[in-house]
Amino acid sequence: MNAKQRKWLALGGALLLLASLKFSLIYRWYGERQPAKPTPLACVAGRPSCDLPGGGVWRFASPPQNGKPFEIRLEGVAAREAPQVEFNMADMDMGFNRYTFVRDGADWKAVVTLPLCVSGSRDWLAVFSLNGKRYLLPFSTH
Repeated sequence: MNAKQRKWLALGGALLLLASLKFSLIYRWYGERQPAKPTPLACVAGRPSCDLPGGGVWRFASPPQNGKPFEIRLEGVAAREAPQVEFNMADMDMGFNRYTFVRDGADWKAVVTLPLCVSGSRDWLAVFSLNGKRYLLPFSTH
């Protein structure tokens, strides 16, 4: 192997090393940016309220319906910033359905309108964010 070939081999090795370093840094950065999986809430299906970890209650003030507004209330919840909730269906993209709760006296409320699903499904997943933690609440609309 002559000097020119060794030079190209060293350059190729350096480029491979740089590419692998860059890939590992991007992979690590992307993994850290992914939100933690939400903690499932232990709620009784069909009941209009659910106890939250750390105190407080999630309550459907009016029955959840597809295509019509309904109200969700957070009672007895101490939040550093406004809680948020995002609605999805299992294995189905339902578009952007994120709501921010607003103060209502000592409590929080959100008025939500969910889209109609073309498949006719009424089973929803609410991913609720409170004080930096995420919770999962499955429910069905009427």
